[in-house]
Amino acid sequence: MKQMQGIGQLLWKLREKEGIRQKQLCMGISSLSKYARIEADQQEIDFFLIDRIMGRLGKSVERLTYILPMDVYKIYELRQEVQQKICQRKWEEAEQYLDEYEKNKRAKEPLHRQFIEQERAQIAWLRGESVELVCEHLETAILQTMPEAENQRKTGVLSAEEYKLLLFRWEVCQETEQKRAKDEIKALVEEIFRKNFEKTERVKIIPYAALLISKVIEEGENTTYIKMRTEEALEALRDEGKLLYMPEILSQYIRILEKEQSNADFIEILRQEQKCILEVEHDYNVSFENYRLFEHVIRNFEVDAELIRRTRRASKLTQESLSEDICTQETLARIENGNQQPRSEKLWQIMEKMDRNGKRIETGIQVEEYEILELKIEFSKYMHRKEYEKAEKILFEIESKIDRSEPENKQYVEVGKIQLKYHKHLGNSEELVQQLKALLEITLKFEDVYRTEYVLNRQEISVLTEIALIYWGKKDYQMALEIYHFIDDRYSDSCIKPVFHMLDWNMNIANYARALDELKYFKEAMCTCQKAVQQMLYAGKGASLGYCLMIQACIMEEEGKEVCKKYFKQNLNLLKLYKMDADYKVMKNYVEERNLLN
Repeated sequence: MKQMQGIGQLLWKLREKEGIRQKQLCMGISSLSKYARIEADQQEIDFFLIDRIMGRLGKSVERLTYILPMDVYKIYELRQEVQQKICQRKWEEAEQYLDEYEKNKRAKEPLHRQFIEQERAQIAWLRGESVELVCEHLETAILQTMPEAENQRKTGVLSAEEYKLLLFRWEVCQETEQKRAKDEIKALVEEIFRKNFEKTERVKIIPYAALLISKVIEEGENTTYIKMRTEEALEALRDEGKLLYMPEILSQYIRILEKEQSNADFIEILRQEQKCILEVEHDYNVSFENYRLFEHVIRNFEVDAELIRRTRRASKLTQESLSEDICTQETLARIENGNQQPRSEKLWQIMEKMDRNGKRIETGIQVEEYEILELKIEFSKYMHRKEYEKAEKILFEIESKIDRSEPENKQYVEVGKIQLKYHKHLGNSEELVQQLKALLEITLKFEDVYRTEYVLNRQEISVLTEIALIYWGKKDYQMALEIYHFIDDRYSDSCIKPVFHMLDWNMNIANYARALDELKYFKEAMCTCQKAVQQMLYAGKGASLGYCLMIQACIMEEEGKEVCKKYFKQNLNLLKLYKMDADYKVMKNYVEERNLLN
């Protein structure tokens, strides 16, 4: 099946590289025969299973785009609603969503049963209910995918989510007469720190491990070890820009440094950073405190029915002409209405006829090695931090490892080069815009790029965002605003929640708010910033919060509101914490010149 080539091959290569047998990888989550068909690209995709398989391989799915059937998307949405309500401490509403989940026909499958039971355990623990009840739910959750937990631990073939369940069980049991041994948590923590997790997976688990190991190391026994693990956890959280565990890790690090009588000024910086995060969470009625099993929501989803319908209309095709030689017109109508799920082969044929991608799982660029997707993450991170020299080295490495004859690959590399050229103040702005438009035409045929009805992929959004940024630099704020508004409308018109487009939606929304601010649409800019911050919190993202807080601070300053000082301080603390050094220097000079820190 041509359209499914890629994910099976990618899984096979990752498994072989890690030296893992198929039986080890699929234990508790899939039959061996089903998994073998997945690797051979002969199996309809089970997206939740792919999530867990990738997790067990220590790899992230954040950079994969899933084209989901509507019923599958609704389950992901339901899970996110459960987490959101727990973050808001709305226990009854979270339980109602779990009750709704229980009614789903897939709820009895191991991965779904596990999520339901673990969230019930988490809610019960946060509400202070009996430890026995928490443990009952927790043991049920663990057994779903870890029927032989001890043997599975020996192989090391467990995901960050599964390791978190084992850590949580140990922590919960400390409050009972059946306390688990200290040696168990020590061994578990060592396993976790040794496992070959990708950075975006590693940050999900090592902070929790660092918090728990500090509970069993006696005073003076091995404080150097605790400090080392705490610093590793803090560095991972800062580097990956995550919120979960950050206040607790900062608190633990502060205690360690105070015992050592370390630099008081540095300790105060850490204390202010911790206070800042807790303030922002409180202001938006979100709390991650003791939410041990929160799963970061950094995903990129499309729904097949909506994708086909919107693409057909953008292509100016009738259902009759699109369905010809593929399926009946009636079948296509049911697919577009979400009443019938297209098999992967049909989805591919339908989208290919409209010159658009129809793979159920898309990597963005054509790659044979997962390492390239990891490099893409690094490139984006350094661009976000304005560390352009590092970003350039990463881009050159990507270019050396991919096939430039593939249109998507050529587009990605050339767009990256233009981004670097612009941010390093090289080249004529108008020429760069024309080059970007030409690159956009590689994958997108259009008459008016800012009016197209096509569903845009992440790379196309990135190109449009860069064009808008260049117009912004030319002080053509109206044109920049028009592009940002157009992109925002594409998300608003979709059935998919913004949190499931976090990487590209987040990239656009903050710039949109800034353009509104520059053109004196203060009310709209404030609302846009607040919406963005709320979604970032629900996704567990911390690194991007500072930009929106800065925009709000500037608006309040212009309106003469004293509270702007609070927002400027929050902005500075977050920029420093999450290694946004270039932006931190600019903002620090700005507030000092205006005496806004007193």
